[in-house]
Amino acid sequence: MTVLDLTDESSFTYWCEDKIRFADLDTYGHLNNVAYATFAESGRVDFLSEVIEGSLDGEGEGWVIAKLTINFLTSAYYPGNVKIGNVIRRIGNSSVICEQGLFTNGKCFGTCESVLVWADSKNEVSRPMPEHIKAILRKYMKNY
Repeated sequence: MTVLDLTDESSFTYWCEDKIRFADLDTYGHLNNVAYATFAESGRVDFLSEVIEGSLDGEGEGWVIAKLTINFLTSAYYPGNVKIGNVIRRIGNSSVICEQGLFTNGKCFGTCESVLVWADSKNEVSRPMPEHIKAILRKYMKNY
């Protein structure tokens, strides 16, 4: 897997938006580090619930997050809107890597990488990802 420039808006295959809330700020008046994770979650949830209906309802099989890595690039401020770019980078047997860029006012203020696992929520164990799910995710994949 080659490196993809997550600060470049053209790197992403799915977009959604969120708002910077006053409650997202720290004592210095810029976006709190926890808010970066919240925006990454908003982007993942919007993406996965839109393209794979029912995969986040918590019943049967669906997604759980195994790892989240955030790169804090610069500050973001209230008020503002956040554009969240999503791209699938790798599809495994039971896991997928989703990378994201967080943008406001035309600049990338953070990037994220999530490892998501297809799991049986009742028994709390990973399961092989169904082929039809892999086929859907391939539409949002970039391999450079």
